[in-house]
Amino acid sequence: MKTNPAVDSAKLSLLLNELRLPAIQGMWPQFAEQADKEGWPAARFLAAITEHELAERDRRRIERHLAEAR
Repeated sequence: MKTNPAVDSAKLSLLLNELRLPAIQGMWPQFAEQADKEGWPAARFLAAITEHELAERDRRRIERHLAEAR
């Protein structure tokens, strides 16, 4: 049985903030819990959180452009 090392959530939050990854910063705990429950490989977890980050960036970009167009 595999054991996962403890994650320092505060440090991870600071790192994600420094890297300017707000969507990942807000959603990683939920994705991590789902990944643990479903036994995702690390690559699937990473793909899921990065896809979420990109989708959120696209959504914010569209909102920004719509606001600028008004």
